[in-house]
Amino acid sequence: MEHRCSQQGFRVRKIRLTEGLRGLVAPRAYSIIMFGALLCTLTVKFFHAWRMNLVGEYFVWILSDIAVLFGIELVLAVACFLRPRRSVIRIATITATIVCTWSVVNAGWLMRTGTQVLPSVLWPVLYDPIGTLGMVGGNLVKMPILSIALLVSSVIALALFVLVLVKPLPPVYCIKRFHSRITISLVIVVMAAIVYGALATRHSGHAVSDELRYNCQLRAITSIIPSDSTWLTDDDSNQPRRQIPTFAQLDSALTLKKPRSNHNVVIVVLEGVQYGYTSLGSNRGLTPYLASLAQQGVEFTNARSSIAHTTKAMFAILTGRFPSPSHDVAEAVPVVEPYAGIASILRHKLNYRTACFESANGSFESWPGLMLNMGFEKFWAREDSTDPNSYVGYFASDEFSMLGPIVEWIKDDERPFFLVIMCSVSHDPYVVPKWFETPAKEPLDRYRQTVAYTDKFIESLDVELSKLNLADKTIFCVISDHGEALGEHGLFAHERIGFDEVLRVPWVIRAPYLVDPGIKISQPVSSVDLTPTLLSLMGFETAAAGFDGANVLAPIPSDRKVHFSCWTREGPAGFVQGDHKFVYSPMNKALSIYDLSKDPRELVRLKLPEGRTRQITDEIIAWRKNSIFQIRQQAVGKMSIFDRWVCIWMGRVCYTHYDKSNQAATERSYSSAVYDALRAMGRRLAGVEPSPPQNQP
Repeated sequence: MEHRCSQQGFRVRKIRLTEGLRGLVAPRAYSIIMFGALLCTLTVKFFHAWRMNLVGEYFVWILSDIAVLFGIELVLAVACFLRPRRSVIRIATITATIVCTWSVVNAGWLMRTGTQVLPSVLWPVLYDPIGTLGMVGGNLVKMPILSIALLVSSVIALALFVLVLVKPLPPVYCIKRFHSRITISLVIVVMAAIVYGALATRHSGHAVSDELRYNCQLRAITSIIPSDSTWLTDDDSNQPRRQIPTFAQLDSALTLKKPRSNHNVVIVVLEGVQYGYTSLGSNRGLTPYLASLAQQGVEFTNARSSIAHTTKAMFAILTGRFPSPSHDVAEAVPVVEPYAGIASILRHKLNYRTACFESANGSFESWPGLMLNMGFEKFWAREDSTDPNSYVGYFASDEFSMLGPIVEWIKDDERPFFLVIMCSVSHDPYVVPKWFETPAKEPLDRYRQTVAYTDKFIESLDVELSKLNLADKTIFCVISDHGEALGEHGLFAHERIGFDEVLRVPWVIRAPYLVDPGIKISQPVSSVDLTPTLLSLMGFETAAAGFDGANVLAPIPSDRKVHFSCWTREGPAGFVQGDHKFVYSPMNKALSIYDLSKDPRELVRLKLPEGRTRQITDEIIAWRKNSIFQIRQQAVGKMSIFDRWVCIWMGRVCYTHYDKSNQAATERSYSSAVYDALRAMGRRLAGVEPSPPQNQP
């Protein structure tokens, strides 16, 4: 009996404690959640200021957050005071939860990229949810402390949200105390806004301050609702005037000179390799083989990516035309006829075999559709690998796993070939295969490992070409799709960044008997120049083809403008002309000018007269809007591609998935022994001792 009474008393105390806690928290849930959002934002901005050694800028960064978040909480409090109904409390709690959720998402994004999150970054979730979630998960695993902090705060906010939503509890007000709280909050909001207005207009000289002095919630809203014609709009994407020609339309404009080259062509596209992290730049010992290729041919020391996004950059590389600088994957929507690019031209004009091999997920951004549009006969991706042990991270795979299929494809036919190889290991989260080296802990060290690893893969590929007696008969080209920011301006990754750590890329061409060794071209060039340059090397007259790029082995006009853009409409765009770089940011509505000859790190912004600034800004905006192109395809459709991929599209967005049922019928099976042999070659080239053989049972 006493035991039952004791249990009953414990239950009563537990119920009273729960009800007491609910009575304390539930009526003020929206305030608690809002202050949680503010704390999350202030904490992550302080951390970024500390790690970038910019603590002196921190006060300016948080003024807008204090004004906006206190202001939202003030409005919610007044609404619940004037209308103390359950429905109003629910709406206030939902609003606070949305604001807090965005603060948590922004914290994670800021930690990873150094920029604040915008709604446009969620766009990939629509067309590639699996790949996007895998990318997010991979980054969370690499940042465990941050991940735990964000998840715990999210769980607490969610618990409060559910508690109030299920059973809201109207607050009991002390009128005098409430008026005092509202007055204090209002003073904080007004003072923060006044001080922000006074300080925010003072340029600090740090690019990251231009980004972080804004409140992320307000920034997100303004990015959804463009305020003027300087933005790309839905009308620009839905009603484009530009058309990309097909091969049939360009056929007559391409003529061959006599004699012409019969070289094979191999293009290796590096994933996110910054020029400064190669032996061509400041890291002299990191990519020795790439440096040796440059000595054997021509190096473009001032090359830039046309758009700092892989799918867009690949389109520019392979067509010689600017991709659509719109936040979509229009280039990968399957079209009725392939675009006129180097693959379709060599295939139909010279009867070349064409293939693209990539070590990443082919489903990401529908690359089978992209390669179909480029005119390739064969496409191979990570999904085609028969060795799951070759997978590296959520996105990539061991580049050496491609060598076996590549060699077999080359040996299948005696005809000359055009081969594109897309690397992936140097993509975030920068993890090398364990056989090459134990992955480092710090992101910068991991990145350096992946760059060195990729250089060994390039060497191994060249060794295979030599074994087949093809090295002297092959144009060997290496270029990066874009670079990668690693904190140089307080920013990371490559989205919405217009600095040269993202735009400047390594580009070398070795062309035996066609290009003299040891040439360096220092004028500004672009990845969009690759196709007309290689076609000219092979004997084509390209002047009448109307490429956006040019043959940059020929004389380059000194006043030529090399345009570039970011993928998202909120990101910067601009051009390089001679030693000067002009960058327009639609978010800040500001034009930045740099003299790269005196300021290669882009630290000092120059000023131009207002009229000249307006003229250049209008030119950049017009170029960006006019570069969006039409898609020759019905609005909605479904298509089988390369026998084992199924592509579904709607408008300028598409999704591709792999059909495993056709894999066995369309692909050869490469034994693990082949992969082991290729990896052993990689170890020898890398100077890594092979692992001792294990005892067999």
